[in-house]
Order: sequence, then C-alpha cells, then structure tokens
Amino acid sequence: MNNTHAEDYQMITNRIDRRNFFRTSSAAALALASVGMPGIGQGQQAEKPLKVGFIGVGGRGTVLLRLAMQLDWVEIPAICDINERNLGRAQRLVERRGQPLPAGYGDGPEDFRRMLEERDDLDAVIIGTPWVWHVPMCLAAMEAGVYTGVEVPAAQDIDECWQLVETCEKTGTPLMMLENYAYFRSAMMVMNLLDQGLFGELLHCAVGYQKDERGVRIGPNGELSFYAEARSKFDGNLYPTHAIGPAAWAMGINRGDRFDYLVSVSSRSVQTEKLIKDRFGPDHPAAKIDFVAGDINTSIIRTAGGSTVTVYYDTQSPRPWDPILRFQGDKGIFMGSIDKIYIEGISQANRAYEDAGPYYEKYDHPLWKKWGSLDVAHLGRGVSDFLAVQQFLEAARRKAPTPLNVYDAVAWSALTPLSIESVARGSAPAKFPEFSGGRWQEKQDRIYYGI
Repeated sequence: MNNTHAEDYQMITNRIDRRNFFRTSSAAALALASVGMPGIGQGQQAEKPLKVGFIGVGGRGTVLLRLAMQLDWVEIPAICDINERNLGRAQRLVERRGQPLPAGYGDGPEDFRRMLEERDDLDAVIIGTPWVWHVPMCLAAMEAGVYTGVEVPAAQDIDECWQLVETCEKTGTPLMMLENYAYFRSAMMVMNLLDQGLFGELLHCAVGYQKDERGVRIGPNGELSFYAEARSKFDGNLYPTHAIGPAAWAMGINRGDRFDYLVSVSSRSVQTEKLIKDRFGPDHPAAKIDFVAGDINTSIIRTAGGSTVTVYYDTQSPRPWDPILRFQGDKGIFMGSIDKIYIEGISQANRAYEDAGPYYEKYDHPLWKKWGSLDVAHLGRGVSDFLAVQQFLEAARRKAPTPLNVYDAVAWSALTPLSIESVARGSAPAKFPEFSGGRWQEKQDRIYYGI
C-alpha cells in the first residue's frame, strides 16, 4: 500500500478503535449478551451500509455471497480466495449488482490475514472455506474486531472449540456459525409453538444428516476431497451440525440447559470402498485405502436437564434426503419425515396425526411469514440459508448479539470429536466440556431480528 504516514496512522487508529469497541465491553457483558438475554441487542439499526468481507468464494461461499447481496444495505468491499477464477467471478458478481469492484486478496493461503489487518472498513466477515481453515480464520477475524460468520462446522476438535471460546471472550467479538438447518421452516414452526407454550417442554428430538453423498466426495479421477479423506481417518459423526442445530436451538441448549454426554456407535464401512472399486477398479490407489468410518453412525445425547437427542449420520447409503426433525414435547409431537403433527388439546382427532399444513398457516414462524416468499430457492437451501445469513448480518448491523453464539458453535461442532471418542472406546459415554463457564444455567429467549 502507498499510504502516507498520516494515512497509516489513521488506519491503525480506526482498527484499534473497532477492536476496543468489543474489548471494552466486559467479559461479563459478553457472556450475558452472547447467550441472548431478552431485550438485549434490539438496538437501533444503522443507516449506513454494512460492509462485509468474504473469505472463500467457491461453490458454497458464492451462495453465501449471493444471499448477502439480497440485502440492499450490505456492501462488499473485499473478497479473499486463493483460486483466481473464484475470486474474479465473485468480484464481478458484486460489480454487476451496482457496487464498486471489491478489492481482491488471493496471494497465498494466508492472505486473509492481510485483508483483515489492513482494512479498517469491514463490519463483518463471512467465512466459506474448507473446514481446516475455519478456526484460524475465525480467530483472525475476532482479533480484528469484526463480526464473524462461519460455515459449518466451526471447529474440528475440542482444542479448536476452546480456542474459539477463549478468543471470543477475550476480544468480545461475536461469532456465529451459519447453520441453515436451524432456520428450516418446520423447525422454526416448532420453535414458535414452543415460544407460545403450546408444545410444552421439549423432552426428546430425533434428527439426522441423511442423504446419498457416495459419489459427491470422490473426484473424476478417484481423488479424495477433504471430506472423503476424513472418512479414512475417523469413525464417528463427521458432519453433525445440520442435524443437531435445530434440536439444540429448540431445546434451549446454552439457554437453560446444556449437553452433558453422548454415546455413539457406528456400522461397518462398506459403500465408499465399493464405489471406488466399481468406478475405478480394484488397483486404483484409492481402492487400497482403509475407510474406517462406518456407513451409518448413531449418537444419543443426554442433556443436564434430562432431555435426550438421537442423532443419525448417514451419507453412504442409497437413500432420499431426510433430516428426520422429530420433536417430542410433553404436549405434542412433530414428525418432520412425514410432516405431521399431534398436539394434545388442539389436534382434532384423539391421538391421531394431522397434516402439518394448517399449522404452518396458523403458527408459521414470524421470520418465515416475513421472508418465506423470497425468490432464493436456487441458492443452497433457499430461505433457510438466507435467514442464517440475514440474521447474522442484522446482528452486525445493530451491533447486537448474534442469534446463535460461540457456545452454540462449539457445542454443536463438538459432536464430531466426542462421537469419535465414544466409538473408539466401545460406545462409552463421552462428556461435553462446559464451554460457557456456567452461563448456560440462566434461561434465555431465542433471538430473532426484524419481526
């Protein structure tokens, strides 16, 4: 950069001011705000545009970029990606929306640090890179004092989880994992029923990440994606947050309850090796790899408050997509797989399921009532993806707590290392760390912005 000394000084001063804005809020204030105290963070919306940087604009990152640009108060001044084609495409997308061409950062895998260090104009950053980069990028963004939104999972092991928690608490910078399944229409309708007291207390959930991904993670010449490589090293639930997100949010995890322990068991591994041999032959190098991850993993979680969750992970079977989304309250049950519901005292027939359609009409979540008709079905998971991005950016716009916080990010991500531990120990219980320092015990309302 060819700045004068005065410009350098002003840039550094602005950056320090932004960091200190968060740090001077005490750790106690962060702890209370980040778990979502009722009424906190409903502050004034800023009139000026929210300036958002993007790190990683491949397939998934580009979806997040397009979703952010649905909001006319968002500006994209900077984009980072080491793939020149991805970077150029993303810059042109922004320019075609009538904004100035964003500055590009692509000089090696660590160039995200330069973007975060030298820019004083970023209010938020969205990270859409492969998993292995999530934690270092989140740490750098929080250290820079920039609202941090990250794709799933936020972390890969317990040490990384603690790094996120400690940095978030130290800097006071909010972090939100952009879990789209938490914003599914069906899950949010159940949360609306819970908010209104019609569903009773939530006692059990059954959820899953279940879809046929057998060929998705293997390249045209048999090369393994980072996801497929993980299946050769670890046996457990390797992608848990889509499944656990809706259940945890509905159950009030980190808002009056917490995950206590889990037990996990896996089937044998069959499909990955079979697919590689069928497609590339038994002599292909990938056919000689021992894929240790079982085709189907099942974990059962018990919370400190005595509720339970069954979490299925099944991506290697010939099957349709099914997130299950069974919510069992002490007043009723919702069965997401068949989209049916029964609520005692409300359902017309005694102990008979009803179609959920009329319930969506009457109890649709306010966020879905407001945004459900938005034309984004072609972008990822459509409106649920949009809501995850929009709610994060709305929090940044208001300088308010994010609806999902760092404690959610690590509790949900921790299922992977804990399920691996449990499977390796013969399905012995694996305890969840107490990430929040006891703050989970205070009951908090869920945060929804703009309703």
